[in-house]
This record gives sequence, structure tokens and C-alpha cells, in this order.
Amino acid sequence: MDNFIDKKMPRAILITLLIMAPLFSLDEQSRLPELYLCITIYILLQYFRDFIFKLNLDNRKGLFFLVGQLVLLSMIISLDQSFISQVFLLILIGEMVYHHTLNYSIPFAVAAYLFFVAGKWIAFGFPPLSTMSFIIPRITEFLVVFVFSYLVKISMYQKRQLEKAYDKMKTASLKLEENIIMQERKRFAREMHDSIGHSFFTSLIGLNAVKTLIPQDPNEAQQLLKQVYQNLESGLHEVRKSVRELQGNHFFIDFQNAVEALLEEMKQQTDVDIHVEMNVAEGWLSPRQEIVIYRALQEGLTNGLRHGKASLFSFRLSVVDDTLQFSLSDNGRGSKNIEQELGFGLIAMKERVEEIGGKIIFQSNNTRLGGIDILIELPKDKNVHKIRSVG
Repeated sequence: MDNFIDKKMPRAILITLLIMAPLFSLDEQSRLPELYLCITIYILLQYFRDFIFKLNLDNRKGLFFLVGQLVLLSMIISLDQSFISQVFLLILIGEMVYHHTLNYSIPFAVAAYLFFVAGKWIAFGFPPLSTMSFIIPRITEFLVVFVFSYLVKISMYQKRQLEKAYDKMKTASLKLEENIIMQERKRFAREMHDSIGHSFFTSLIGLNAVKTLIPQDPNEAQQLLKQVYQNLESGLHEVRKSVRELQGNHFFIDFQNAVEALLEEMKQQTDVDIHVEMNVAEGWLSPRQEIVIYRALQEGLTNGLRHGKASLFSFRLSVVDDTLQFSLSDNGRGSKNIEQELGFGLIAMKERVEEIGGKIIFQSNNTRLGGIDILIELPKDKNVHKIRSVG
């Protein structure tokens, strides 16, 4: 929509003006040559404004240019004995409302209507004002164009703000994920240093001692070599134990803190409200389940914000009868056939859930908050406690 208004609209306006121009000759016009001269000048100004100078209508220069177009258009209206020029005027009002604040666009629209009334009075040869009463109801057309243009402007502004908020949230989420990965790397390095470094260091010292003792006391060197062997064997056992523990450990240092950090970033960056209920015992989730739940929450929030334009979310995560239950609801725009309209993100979410034996349901009718509900059920991973008990 933004792309259409910012890039395609100037072309659409110019084409409309070119199509409307020949229609002036279909009505009886007493000053047709002068009228077409002014119309030609007006269309050329429109062309040079949008395609040659590419004037930014949002700034002061653009404002002055629009006012200049209004003055020229008032001349056209005073020459036009039909109402075709009114279309030109309504288009100009729409541009003014879209590109400038109400402080400028309201006076501009009022002046445009007054110019229209005065121009028609001149074009029809200064008839008695009582015969001009048919012009008064046309104010509704000005009001409709003004209100519609303003609503489009508000809608585009909200969409831009939403996209900015989404970009901020995405950036914050990536930073959070990078921090978690860095913390995991540091923890891995500490594990390796503590479990392997000590064994290898003492073994090196022992081997140097063996090297020195071999010529002097072979028996003692042999005893020391056995100790080094036992030490290396113990170190190997520690390596295997650490690897098993690291494999069984969760992707997140603290899953609940990671989720809370994601939700807090979402609130700060987008000003949405999120109601949260989490009741899952530590260690209940397997590493793969943690990642799937985290990604589902991340994508669900993003989808509700970006596509549903939601302002309120409700997130629940609990365990019922050895089954993890995930629920994310929003008050955004629903969908009549959501299962048939899934985007790439929701499809990927569904695939991840099903890959680990879970079930996922998308609901858009009779939902908790009126938007979309995402419901996920994951069975208990029996391997979690086995991994934790090894070693």
C-alpha cells in the first residue's frame, strides 16, 4: 500500500488528468481555447512536479507548489462551464491532506471549496446567487474526499510505525539470541577448562618427571607413568561426562529468563500489552522443546503484531497431565480460513512442532481475545531425565 501511494499514485493521478482533459470539449464551453491552455499548463506542471523535479510534497516547497496549483486550478474552474474541473480540485485536496497536517490541509480544503463556488459563479456569467444553490450540496463531495484522504494517511502512518516497531523487536530479539549463544560458549569453555585443563596440565608435568627419572630410577619412573596413565584415564572420563552433560543441557542458560526477556523487549519496543502465565518446572523441557516453544512464541508475537495489528496478547505455558500446553492469543484481525492462509513463518512453526511429536492448532473463530489463538501440545520427552542422570 505504501509503495502504491508513494510511487504509483503520481502516475495514476497524471493518467486520470489526461483522461479527463478531453471531456471538457463535450460540454458547451464559451472559452474553450483559454480553458485548454490552462489545462495543458496544469497537466505539464503536474508532470514536471512528479517526474522531472520529483518534488517532495511533504516539505515547505511542496506546500507552496500545491497552493500554486490551487490558484491555477481556480482559474480553470472560472473558465469551465461544466463540473469536470471539480475532479481536478478533489484530487489536489487529497494530495494536500495526505502530505500535510490538518493545520494546513483544513484551510486549504476550505479555500478550495470557496474557489470552486466563486469560479462557478464567474464561469456561469455572474448569475443571481439564488440560482447557484445547486452548488451548495457539492460540499459533501469535498468532505468525503477530505475524510477518506485523512483516513488513508492515518492508516499509512500506523503501518509505518508498526513496521518500525517490528524491525526494533526483530533486532532486539537477534541481540538477545546472540547474547545467549555467547553465554553458552563461555560456559562451554569453562566446562572444558575445568574438566580437561587440570588433567592435561598435571599429566604433562608427570610426563616431564618421567622423562627425567628414566635414566636415574626406571622403577620410580614406571610408577609415576602409571599415575599419569590413571590421571589421563580419569581426564578422559571427565571429558565424556562433560560432553554428555553439554548434550543434555538446554539451549538456554535459563529458559524462563530467556522467554521473559523476549516478552519484555516486545513490550518496550512496541508498547503492546502481554498477559503472561508460566508454570513449568525447571528441567521439564528438553533442549529441542525449548527451542520450538521459544520460536513459536517469537513468531506468534511477530505475526500478530505485523499482520494482525494486535495491541494485546495473552501467553500461557503450563503442564497438564504430563503434557506441555502452549497458548498464545491476540486481539488482532482474525482470518476466516486461517489454516489455508498460513504464511511461511506459521508453516515453519507447525513443521517444528510436528517434528518433535507435538500438535498445533490455529483458531480464528471464538477466540479468547478476538484475533487468533495458537495452541500447542507437546508430550513429555522421556529422554530428558535419562540424559541428566548419566555420569
